[in-house]
Amino acid sequence: MGSRIVDVKQEETKRDLRLRIARLRRQINGRIRVAQNETRRLFSWRTYVRRFPGSSVTAALGVGLALAAGLSTRRLSRWVGMRMVRRAADHVTDRIWRELRQVWTDSTPDRGTMQTGGADDERT
Repeated sequence: MGSRIVDVKQEETKRDLRLRIARLRRQINGRIRVAQNETRRLFSWRTYVRRFPGSSVTAALGVGLALAAGLSTRRLSRWVGMRMVRRAADHVTDRIWRELRQVWTDSTPDRGTMQTGGADDERT
């Protein structure tokens, strides 16, 4: 029977590589979970009602006035309702874009301190 010569250094290198790969997979999975949670939060209407209650109430009131005015012949209430909806939408849109820019900035790696050792560099 043939005996297998085991290169201890090679086996140690394999073990180290497997450990690094496992650690990187866990890090990637964690980052994916964080991104999924953040995406759910950003696309939930409840988030914006909680964060912008005044704008939400204004928009709801404006929609109600515009719909009520659409059923009646009063043009002033329709104009007021649509104006309220537009102003609330503009305010919320500006805040959403600001938040998206912040999320993008936070998720982009810092170009000045980026390490060049490869995918398994630890950035802490």
